[in-house]
Amino acid sequence: MATDASRFCIVTVGYNRPDAMMRLLHSLLEADYLGDKVDLVVSLDKGERQAEIVEKAESFVWPFGNKTIRAFSERQGLRKHIIQCGDYALAYDAVIVLEDDITVSKGFYAYARQAAAFCGKDPRIGGISLYKHHVNVGVDHFFESEFNGYDTFLMQFAQSWGQCWTSRMWKGFRDWYEDNEDKVFSSPEFQPNRIPENILHWGSQSWLKYYMEYIVEKDLYFVYPYHALTTNHSEVGQHNNAASADWQIATTDAVFDYRFPAFDEAVRYDIFFERMDYPVKGYEDRRVLLDLYGNRKVFNDADILVSSSHRPYKVLESWKLKYRPQERNCLHPESGEGLYVYDLHAPQTDACKRNNNDGIRTRFDVRATHWDSLIKLGMAEFKEKAGRKIRSKLKGK
Repeated sequence: MATDASRFCIVTVGYNRPDAMMRLLHSLLEADYLGDKVDLVVSLDKGERQAEIVEKAESFVWPFGNKTIRAFSERQGLRKHIIQCGDYALAYDAVIVLEDDITVSKGFYAYARQAAAFCGKDPRIGGISLYKHHVNVGVDHFFESEFNGYDTFLMQFAQSWGQCWTSRMWKGFRDWYEDNEDKVFSSPEFQPNRIPENILHWGSQSWLKYYMEYIVEKDLYFVYPYHALTTNHSEVGQHNNAASADWQIATTDAVFDYRFPAFDEAVRYDIFFERMDYPVKGYEDRRVLLDLYGNRKVFNDADILVSSSHRPYKVLESWKLKYRPQERNCLHPESGEGLYVYDLHAPQTDACKRNNNDGIRTRFDVRATHWDSLIKLGMAEFKEKAGRKIRSKLKGK
């Protein structure tokens, strides 16, 4: 791996999807690199269609720097493959890693370059996201981040749909990973409730769940843009059984000077997509924890919990789930149903015997779609999934 301490390296990660890889490469070709020399690595795990991808990648002309094709002779698996791709950060100022179901916008490099320059030396930053979540992937509810005038915010949720690591960021994780790879999810000291339960269920090939645990344990953040620079096409692959447009998001092609907030000025969210250090009206002098998605299992040393779930504690107040982003309901509460303020020092088993919140949450999430349309969509999705399962079983016979 050639060392160059003055440049970025882009690594595209592929496995058995030649068309997807070429789509990604062509989107990279259309980006603005500001006159910089940027090296490209096409990293290909061993698979049935590896030779086909190699042939296409060899004919692909990269005019912005050196092009390297790395084709593994043995199957690596996703986790090992990504870890090796991240290691390019140790030979460059920074690495941008893109899996083959991703495409980039024209301005992705300008953003990554500026973000790395601004926060690259801040020990509280563990990575730079090029993607912007519009859904809380742990509970499948919409996520809206509050805007405070800057172009980025912070989140304790690591990224795999377009990410940038400086040498410092990656080395911090790499050192931790070497010490914790074999014990982090199995040791007696591991605290499973500090990360969302769905992350624990990700398979052994997931490198991302290790990075999630790392940033929470070390209290680090990813920098997120308010306007995405990558999008995810979620195509059928080794870890995805069905194509979906659920994770596609509009990207910006604009190339401009970003306004990055100082750490203390940034809007911050934790790994549960919950707002951190947010004022809750009437409880300014208490330790308050937000659980607006209702996805937490433990509440640490909080006194007050504001949750959309029914909890076995005394309900102090009941508020409407009305304003967007949803944390605004804590700043401007209105009496109603949807959010409940619990006294965590007053257990009360009948406190959770309230109306089901599913309907309230659904009405809050769904916009511009009538109920009859939702029913039709639900039936169509059910038929499609049932059909896939039947076809899969028939093929297996």
